[in-house]
Amino acid sequence: MTRSKGTPPVHKPVFDEESVLRFAAGAPDQVSGGATAAKDAGADRIPINLMLKPEAVARLREEAIRKEKKIEQIIEKLVAKHLAKG
Repeated sequence: MTRSKGTPPVHKPVFDEESVLRFAAGAPDQVSGGATAAKDAGADRIPINLMLKPEAVARLREEAIRKEKKIEQIIEKLVAKHLAKG
């Protein structure tokens, strides 16, 4: 095997001015991950990504199946319950 003799090309992100200005202004569609995500999630919902251990995800799935609810509903109830105490 031989090594490449050059450095790999650097791909810089491309930003369009309108998107940058919307982000800087704090437009809600930028916070929620895009206009499509905001439309799909509903007007009063903001989609988020969670990094959870596989065991936690398995427990969430089991609980959702047991209660016949969506995982999102289980998480929302847990957040409301545990953050309301503060």
